[in-house]
Amino acid sequence: MKGADLQSRDDQGYTPMHWAARSGQANAISYLATEAADVNALNYNNESPLHVATRYAQMDSMHSLLEYGASMDLQDKHGDSVLHIAAWNGYAMLMALLCSFRPSLNLANEDEETALHCAASRGHIECVQSLLDAGASVDATDQAGRTPLHCALERGHVDIGVLFITKGCKINEQDVNGDTPLHISSKGGLLSAVQTLCHCGAETDIPNKTSMTALHLAAKEGYLDIVRVLCLARSQVSAKTKDGLTAEILALSQEHTSVAALLAKLKQDQQREAYIDQLYPLDSALKRIKLKLFGHSMCGKTRLTQALHSTRGISGIIGAVSKRISDHYSPSNSMRDDGIHSAQSSSFSSESNNNAIPPEAAHLPYHPNHTAYTRGIDVQNISCAGCGEFSVWEFGGYEPYHTVYDHFVGNTDCIHIVMYRADDPPEIQYKQILYWMNFLKGRVTPSEPIGHCGIISRRSKVIIVGSHASSHLFPNKNHDGEYTCSDIEAMLNTVRLRFETHFDIYEKVLLLDSASPSCPGMRALKNYLSKTRSTIISRLLKPLGLLDATVAHLNVLRRQHANFPVLTWPHFTSIVRNDLNPLAGDSHCRQIIQQLQLIGEVVYLRNELAELDYVVLNAEWLGTHVIGQLLSAEFLSKCRANGCYSLSNIAPIFPEISEPSDLMHILDTLQLCAPMDSQNDDTVEIPLFILGQPPSDVWNKDKPSYVYGGVRVFPMRGMERSLQSTFPRIQVALRRSMNDFQDPMDADLVQWLNCSKMTSGNKEALIRLHGDSVEIRVRGPADRASSCFYFMEDMMNLVEQTAIEVAPGIGLERHFLSPKQLKDHNPSPASFLPETMMTMQQKESLYVKNTDGEEELFTDVVCFGSRDVARLLTLGIDIGVGELQLTSRCELACLLDPPDAMGRDWSILAVKLNLTDQVPDVDSTGQSLSRTDQLLNEWAIHHPEQATVGRLCEILAELGRVDARDALYRTVPLYLFAPLDDLPNGQDCCADSGVVSSSSSDPRGSSISR
Repeated sequence: MKGADLQSRDDQGYTPMHWAARSGQANAISYLATEAADVNALNYNNESPLHVATRYAQMDSMHSLLEYGASMDLQDKHGDSVLHIAAWNGYAMLMALLCSFRPSLNLANEDEETALHCAASRGHIECVQSLLDAGASVDATDQAGRTPLHCALERGHVDIGVLFITKGCKINEQDVNGDTPLHISSKGGLLSAVQTLCHCGAETDIPNKTSMTALHLAAKEGYLDIVRVLCLARSQVSAKTKDGLTAEILALSQEHTSVAALLAKLKQDQQREAYIDQLYPLDSALKRIKLKLFGHSMCGKTRLTQALHSTRGISGIIGAVSKRISDHYSPSNSMRDDGIHSAQSSSFSSESNNNAIPPEAAHLPYHPNHTAYTRGIDVQNISCAGCGEFSVWEFGGYEPYHTVYDHFVGNTDCIHIVMYRADDPPEIQYKQILYWMNFLKGRVTPSEPIGHCGIISRRSKVIIVGSHASSHLFPNKNHDGEYTCSDIEAMLNTVRLRFETHFDIYEKVLLLDSASPSCPGMRALKNYLSKTRSTIISRLLKPLGLLDATVAHLNVLRRQHANFPVLTWPHFTSIVRNDLNPLAGDSHCRQIIQQLQLIGEVVYLRNELAELDYVVLNAEWLGTHVIGQLLSAEFLSKCRANGCYSLSNIAPIFPEISEPSDLMHILDTLQLCAPMDSQNDDTVEIPLFILGQPPSDVWNKDKPSYVYGGVRVFPMRGMERSLQSTFPRIQVALRRSMNDFQDPMDADLVQWLNCSKMTSGNKEALIRLHGDSVEIRVRGPADRASSCFYFMEDMMNLVEQTAIEVAPGIGLERHFLSPKQLKDHNPSPASFLPETMMTMQQKESLYVKNTDGEEELFTDVVCFGSRDVARLLTLGIDIGVGELQLTSRCELACLLDPPDAMGRDWSILAVKLNLTDQVPDVDSTGQSLSRTDQLLNEWAIHHPEQATVGRLCEILAELGRVDARDALYRTVPLYLFAPLDDLPNGQDCCADSGVVSSSSSDPRGSSISR
């Protein structure tokens, strides 16, 4: 190019520099610049090469031009700078590059718009953020008087509008039409923007050029929720336009009658102020919290409740005695629960005396210990002298009830009492306490951040109480007169050590006799309840003034809906607004329902499938009348053995309910039933009622050419007996999955007691309760091996996701079964422990050894021998540390946070992870956060390629922390696999299991192995 004219132009005025910029030729730009070509040459549209490079998104060209001093302040014939172009087109990366070179941020184009106006109008929030970070003015106005906030809201970009507000922009600026951002939001129906503006103090009564306020505009458009927010912000309801029209008249003119009715209620300033005051928090705290009692039958829960209820007279005590004769019943040891589960009998059933069991219930798999056991959940409000008010929820010990308890357990803003009989043998006491502690742990969703030694952020309050204590059993007392026992103290220490990460457990087991309300143990319990109640209440939000009015109105509603005290959520909110406070918005209603639940007045049932939630006005009705009756031994002994019920079958059970379908909806929401046919909801299957045993030929040895596979899903170590109560819910999920089958004619599901069999084409799956695990077996033709894999994966995901939904805190392990022994129909097939599977992966072996010492191919064990499937797997050792689930992270924190005598803790781990520079920052958090968890997070951020499960396990082994490595082996997925949509072309037919992916229709679904 020597001697060429570097400033020559074509018919558009483009120079060689323009063309190099447009085509992304950074090297050419560099050459031309060194040859003194003008980097700021303008074409006939006044565009520089940097304009052109930006318009065509040539980042390399832009960077080269900027390095050679190209000006960012040049404006084309429309006045647009390069910032305008990047902002208009949403080029986030280009905007970040330009801002890094310190451009003039507030240049205006021919419409007097800055780049921030353009980015806001177009909704490009990344560009907006870059401009704001660089210091662009948020209050610049264009020729129409609009600020960037006006522009964002005019186009409905509320997220950008909120960002401007948080940056402190002017919120009352008027454009040439006199419209403020509040006018624009109100007219456009932008509820969240209106709420934010009002919360930040925007003036609500500014009229625009047509004399309309924001309230006039919202009323005219019929935006009821926005009208409510504006009135709550004290907008003048009586304000008139220049034509003398109020907001109410404007609403009526457009036939928005609900808006007009609301405004009519707010004409009186005094009444409106009373409504507004109700929606602000009171100075006083909640008057009551829940006290939840757990324990086996006959452990004294009812008697303890009555002993705490200080306001009841003799008639209340007599009623309690007649209601629970078991409180004064002393069975022999052979009749007491030992807490051991099995697949065929209840963990709460004992080798009982038949005189204590209803004769009609003798054939049941779950035997109540006596006829007066607590039915379901007994709910009552009590006032305890010196403690305050409690809503006491007594959870019956009869096992079928446990299937639904997850709907009522999990909140940490209450007190949990775990009870046992102090006169039971120590081993039975320990088993019962472990059962209920595991039960509670499973049903509390662990939350972040992870604290020191794996302690979760909000631990539940738990106290263990031994009833039926006496001086004969416990001759020793402490200085306060309380019974003491070294064996019980040792048991408590074991329990606290095992569960301290999830529970704040009281430092003593309180031994008491509920029949003696003044005994030292009762005094100590009341003292604990009083202090803990105060602690919990102090951290809760203060109640709204509306709460007391709502509680009072609940009594009216309960009388009106006595036969079926259930409202849908929309119906409940409409009652709150129509009968109590017309200004109550959705957020107020949500706060009210939360506080009503905290004090035990109502039950809120969420139905994610139907997307229709319910408010149960009477918790006792649901807990005792519905659940207590339907799942009682008396009813189970007479129910239909196949578990199928139509509306006509349900109607006689609850004759007072005029529409049996309404009750069906509640049972469906509790996940106790599922429609037998997706096209007809009149007949449902209730797995808890199924008593039939699977036939002997349910899994015949008649498929010698089939490939076999199987797995047992166990709860994590230490949480045994946690899956038994979830199995009926798994059967509900199976029935629901049948209704979503891609080809119902090709599928079948038959269910028995603790066992289900599903077929899809010529593939079969057997799902059954097996000891502490849920066992899944799948078989199918050898040429359909890939399809068998996906069929089993669907079954495993369904089982695991249902279990996690019921008990999100249990953690699950997959123990695969020997396909060879399954094919031979070995009654006790060998299994492959998760540790063994992960060790095999670490060694890069093809074979894995089972519990019988035999080796089998990994592809046979997991993939039914399909190499096509094996190619789609991501092994567990290759999973990134950043993807570890909370269970794994808590386990590692629990093991590695405490100082180790040999230094093999988090500090040496930091050295091994090359994170010594991060140690001071990590250490500075003290014990508020887990140092181990912080280190692993830093590792995943700074060294993502190295931060894999496999590498972490190698490092832990080098440190000599095999315990931590094995904990990781047990809690990480053994593999991940690609979703069905990611399969190579031509494999769809063999990959489709026939079951619809649950993720599209059921929240329990997932395509990732857990």
